[in-house]
Amino acid sequence: MNLKKLRNEKGLTVPELSRRSGVPVRTIENIEKTDHATVANAIKLADALGVTLDALCRDNP
Repeated sequence: MNLKKLRNEKGLTVPELSRRSGVPVRTIENIEKTDHATVANAIKLADALGVTLDALCRDNP
């Protein structure tokens, strides 16, 4: 997953992304560490970041 990279590119902190996406801070931290997310959380995060699921989830979007 490209979550941390995309989050940093957008200038968002984890708490800011949490507020925008509705995904708990701890969950976002775990996703950034493990590169694993549920489809539902990936959709919420992609929407909050304004990117596609491909951009969020694929190594080479």
